[in-house]
Amino acid sequence: MFRGPLVTDQGDSRPDSTRQQILRAASHQFAHSSYSLVSLDDILAEAEVTKGAMYFHFRSKRALAIAIIEQQTRMARDVVNELLARRLSGLETLVDIFYAIAAQETGDEVARAGIHLLESIGRTEGLQVNLFREWIRALAVIIERASTEGDVIEGRDPEDVSRLVVSLYVGIRQTSDLDEPEQFLANLEKGWVLALPGFVNPDRIDYLTQFIRRRTALAIKNVPRRDDSA
Repeated sequence: MFRGPLVTDQGDSRPDSTRQQILRAASHQFAHSSYSLVSLDDILAEAEVTKGAMYFHFRSKRALAIAIIEQQTRMARDVVNELLARRLSGLETLVDIFYAIAAQETGDEVARAGIHLLESIGRTEGLQVNLFREWIRALAVIIERASTEGDVIEGRDPEDVSRLVVSLYVGIRQTSDLDEPEQFLANLEKGWVLALPGFVNPDRIDYLTQFIRRRTALAIKNVPRRDDSA
């Protein structure tokens, strides 16, 4: 009586495994090369699957890229939800969110590939604008909480501050080399420290500066080390 379900489970797991193989291979390719320079042949060779298998799961290279963006977005949302559950102050939570996303990008090729792709193909159909708009609205809620906690200068619009910090992260990411994670994280710290006086109450700047420096040190400590012998 158990034979039917067991056979079904095995059949269902194989396509899912193939799909994950393709996603992993594509993420590796897109994490290190631009969308236009990566061919389907590159992805198929790394994934060790046939073109027919790829088209069973993804109808085009673009569809595959969109799937990676969606997976990266889910990963980022999971991180945000986990940090919100810790119940730190609003500004501590805000800083932690960006350091967690930076940690994903320096340690996970899906995360890096997803944001790479968002910056390239995401612009053509409004995907990037819509996703950033969603992020700005969500982070504005956290900044509004920070305002009620007395950490934000009175009169600062939470959505304006949210747009500032999102732009700060995206800009630093674009002007840094993610293959040099320590420098990327150091640049992120400098950007935050420079931005703080623009929206943080003066009596909280010293504390938050030290908080940011601790987060940078912890992130650098946890950077995955490359195997130079590989």
